[in-house]
Amino acid sequence: MRNALLVAIGIATVTLVACAEPPTSAGIQRHKSGAAGTGAAAAIPATGSDQAHDPTAPDEPADPANPNATSTPPAPETAGTTTGTLAVTIDNPTPATDLGTSIDLAVTIAPMQGFKGDAALTVTGLPTGATATFLPASVTLNTTSVTSKLTIKVPATSAPSAAGAPSAIVVKAASGATEATANANFKVNPKITMTIPVNADAMRAAVGTRYVDGWAGPMFGTAPQALQTQSGNPITVVVKNADSTSHIVHGNAGFAHGDTNAPVHAGGIDPKNRTLSPGVNTSGYLHDGSNGTSESFRISVNAAQ
Repeated sequence: MRNALLVAIGIATVTLVACAEPPTSAGIQRHKSGAAGTGAAAAIPATGSDQAHDPTAPDEPADPANPNATSTPPAPETAGTTTGTLAVTIDNPTPATDLGTSIDLAVTIAPMQGFKGDAALTVTGLPTGATATFLPASVTLNTTSVTSKLTIKVPATSAPSAAGAPSAIVVKAASGATEATANANFKVNPKITMTIPVNADAMRAAVGTRYVDGWAGPMFGTAPQALQTQSGNPITVVVKNADSTSHIVHGNAGFAHGDTNAPVHAGGIDPKNRTLSPGVNTSGYLHDGSNGTSESFRISVNAAQ
């Protein structure tokens, strides 16, 4: 057993004990052929191990504990409306994106029956906190269709979509009194990625605990902005390693000790599933190296309003 790390959260103190645990990862094994040893068993190293591991094909998490983290939203009941002279279509009527990310959609505006003129584009029905931009926001129609890129950004602090409850968004093209719409069901996945910083070892504190904001945003740092989700819809946290060295993530709550035989490889993704529910206040650090001097993180999750 290694030394314990005392992490202060508010006025409470949580003790994180970096104990070894047996390998439990269920990640998808990616490995090079011709591993050391003989026989089929020797050719397939333990999931996540460095032995014969292919760094260009990192481990992937198994199916998340919350299936809503990766499921596709249902298709809208109708495609939209057209006036007969103007039509709008979206290349993906069931878009989904993770917390703290964005997604691009292609919106095509088609003139019909000789329609000509300028058409302004708008979108309604986005979930709270999400923002949308069109490039361009207005198109000039003549004889051929024109495509605009719709980018929807979702802050990490937004509430994800509950299972089976996407946001019904409507994209509209309007030219004077002439309007056409396209429908889509937009889903915010209860999923977020945190990234082990580049040159992580250089960030270690000389003594004590050092919280850093380098884990891909202010949701994980010294004074984390709280995530939020619904009861029964826990947020899946994917840990990606941007460093050139393998690391083991350790913490409390949803960040129980990562497998000592399955570190997060350089450039890889942690095969261990981690989910956080409302009411969780968790913290952790990199288990490798000297305990108590790691570059640490904090995460809190509130109940969605």
